[in-house]
Amino acid sequence: MFVRMPGKMTTTVESNSSAPHSAREKLLTAAVELFRTNGYDATSLDDICRSAGVTKGALFHHFAGKQAIAAACLEAWSETMANMVATAPFNELEDPVERVLGWIDFFSGALSRPETIKSCLAGTIVQEVSESNPALRDAAHGCIANGERRFQTLLDEACADRERQLDTASLARLWSASLQGSLLLYKATRDPAVFADSLGHVYRYIESLFSE
Repeated sequence: MFVRMPGKMTTTVESNSSAPHSAREKLLTAAVELFRTNGYDATSLDDICRSAGVTKGALFHHFAGKQAIAAACLEAWSETMANMVATAPFNELEDPVERVLGWIDFFSGALSRPETIKSCLAGTIVQEVSESNPALRDAAHGCIANGERRFQTLLDEACADRERQLDTASLARLWSASLQGSLLLYKATRDPAVFADSLGHVYRYIESLFSE
């Protein structure tokens, strides 16, 4: 069940992804889950092959190595996130401000579900490789920046509707920092309430910027 922010819509996330069929799809699916749960450094190519049920020869047919499969995972992750928010129920709301708040509600609710893996692939990888692997660092940043741009678009629409002059790029960065920080806090505390608490503050702050 989703955590509902005060006075706003409640929704659920349904997975519409089908089971992977090709060896490449199986490898990407397995690698994304392992990187999210165990981290980049702790995940070996053998782990990925075993989880995917694919031979190591098949892995090297599709990917040059661990960095290559991680980069492909980040690209797929960005596409998955884009598709998820594009089809989320908050898009059906007529009021642009309600769509902004619905976005926050959507993510807070998704992360509060017990079955949800509490990890962002981009955030998890970049914490490990920021100093050691510039290529993956940039790929992870690209994922995060894409999410910020999507949220900024909603903020720009809300500002135009309410005739507000706000630094929407900075607000989108605040959202991103709050989301990634909440995920980190959850990993440290194992307390799912951090999502409703932390993201709820962002929700109320942004709501106040558009209040009459």
